[in-house]
Amino acid sequence: METDKNMKTVIVVISTYNGALHIERQLDSIFEQNGVDVRVVVRDDCSKDNTVDIIQKYVENHPQNRIKIIKGKNVGFAKSFWLGLSMCEDAEYYAFADQDDIWKPNKLICCINAMQKEEKVPQLTYCRMQRSDIKLNRLEEQIEVLKPEQLTKKLTLIKTYNYGAATVINKSAKELVCRIWPEVDDLPHDMWVGTLCYWFGKVYYVDEELYYWIRYDTSVTGEGTKKTAIQYRLKKTLKKKSYPNISRALLENYSELLEEKDRAFLKKVSNYKADWKDKILLLFDPTFKRVTLIGTLALKLGILLNWY
Repeated sequence: METDKNMKTVIVVISTYNGALHIERQLDSIFEQNGVDVRVVVRDDCSKDNTVDIIQKYVENHPQNRIKIIKGKNVGFAKSFWLGLSMCEDAEYYAFADQDDIWKPNKLICCINAMQKEEKVPQLTYCRMQRSDIKLNRLEEQIEVLKPEQLTKKLTLIKTYNYGAATVINKSAKELVCRIWPEVDDLPHDMWVGTLCYWFGKVYYVDEELYYWIRYDTSVTGEGTKKTAIQYRLKKTLKKKSYPNISRALLENYSELLEEKDRAFLKKVSNYKADWKDKILLLFDPTFKRVTLIGTLALKLGILLNWY
């Protein structure tokens, strides 16, 4: 059996907001992970309930578990996760956890084992989840997860392929991600992390359901299904919002890592509102598309009307 000294160190980042009801069960599942030395950083995004009190009580009752609590201003879950990651101490690996899921005991070690031993290369592993009810019964409709061979650089700009709670990154990826947080409307933290690691590092996939993504009674019926995804995209489109445009952030903060063809494409994406030629090129670029027809139409409409 491995000793603590030989175990891989992992810091799990949790952004909490009014998570008092379920946070203890999630913490239990994190500290029950096999084969890794786990620490937790909780950044509370200005909860209105007693989430922080419950976590502090948890620390008192489990002194062997290392938990750092950061009380912050309300900035939204995505930036809150990024801030929590930025405030982490050194570790070999980092992971994100939602406040109300439950992890299977081998989640972290399976994701870590999928990576190469090259520490200087930014690496990311993601896995599947089991969509479940509160009693962990498997729900009929599960989530379709894109595999690395289905991805392209252009697709990662407009599609989150790695759910945050499914994601584990190494130290080099953490340093890459924490250079900057783009102040872009509706940018998910997992999309930012996934894009950077795909563009500038290596991405791996574990084809196993390694955690329970729980749909509580308070959740929207069918949340996470194809139907609600379509509804969400239609609502965003009607609000004159397409997809978060991170092209300028990549150009300004990761320029030295970009290949020339990628830099040229990003310039088109960042300048299309001011240059009708770039807009036309993006509209008729057959490789700049989403996975579904509806998603692609929303993207192209967003470009046409300057909503992207």
